[in-house]
Amino acid sequence: MHQIALERLVAYLRENVPMARHFDIRPGKVDETGLVLEAPLASNFNDKKTAFAGTLASLCTLSGWAMTSLVCENAGYHTDIAVIKSDVRYARPCGEPMIRAQCRWPDRKTADEFIASLKEQSRGVISLNAKVLSRDKTAVTYSGDYSAKILQA
Repeated sequence: MHQIALERLVAYLRENVPMARHFDIRPGKVDETGLVLEAPLASNFNDKKTAFAGTLASLCTLSGWAMTSLVCENAGYHTDIAVIKSDVRYARPCGEPMIRAQCRWPDRKTADEFIASLKEQSRGVISLNAKVLSRDKTAVTYSGDYSAKILQA
């Protein structure tokens, strides 16, 4: 079920966020550890033929947005989500043919506090982390705070 939701979220992004189309952002996988968003290096390289920093930051940011969406949907909420704070660190070049941003599920306490805030105040903020690996080493670390507001049906 989460895989279908991720595919739907990426389709929404590709339709409504031109940058997502331009970077050719794609759904990766969702499992018990988290989710992955992908983009091909072939359309996202810089002058050094490694991944463009803007793509790396965007993939990480959107992986957090998608994770926030899944957490909200799991709790039965339809929300409007925005990143309100982020930090990106570039540790090494990424030259993988498929760039993959991995965002882990939040721990139970973090998710429960976020959902409780949504229930009580119709809005909440959750902090998430993502990373991009290159040759099995961390190339990018990302942290972001996401604000969600319940939308009335």
